[in-house]
Amino acid sequence: MFKENKKEESKISVLLVYGSPRRNGNTDELMNKFEEGLMQNKNTEQSFLSIEKVIVKSLKFLPCSECRHCSINGECAILDEMQEVYSKLINCDFLAVSSPIFFTAVSGYLKSFIDRCQRFWVLKYELKKRVIQKERKGIFISTAGSGSDTIFDCSRKTIRALFDVLNVKYDRDFVYKNIDFKGDIQKIPKALEEVFEYGMNLIIQ
Repeated sequence: MFKENKKEESKISVLLVYGSPRRNGNTDELMNKFEEGLMQNKNTEQSFLSIEKVIVKSLKFLPCSECRHCSINGECAILDEMQEVYSKLINCDFLAVSSPIFFTAVSGYLKSFIDRCQRFWVLKYELKKRVIQKERKGIFISTAGSGSDTIFDCSRKTIRALFDVLNVKYDRDFVYKNIDFKGDIQKIPKALEEVFEYGMNLIIQ
């Protein structure tokens, strides 16, 4: 049977998924700034706010093998650390995902992570099981070395697809081009201010 751990009812849960293969890089800085804003959130008492981080690169997990086992009962047959993440994805009240751009797409680490969420697609569209009881909001944070105006298009579609199966409304994204080397985001103070202010003013239901 499909089982998940229940979150503490008194807590508002925010899940931060760090998808970069480089620790403390530009997208990490943006995500950390968003977290700083959350810690000063005007609409939620801090005692009621729970923030969890998933560092995808640090997870011990395998990519989806397309074995179709999840089509039987919605459960993934691969027993690794993704099993612990599934309940976090279900129970969070707000989801933030970050990744730099590689060849117009999210990082390989994050893409493998997303592929392992195939079980949620199966639960929603094949098995017609409403595992996630409410709609939440989420954001996408990204940077790219390219200056192309379309560089984020593919990644936006990928994150929207992930959010769809998780019943997460794509609230907005924070994407910045011409950001390549570690620390480049510091050259755009407005970017850090934007994610901070969003976190500080966010209303989580």
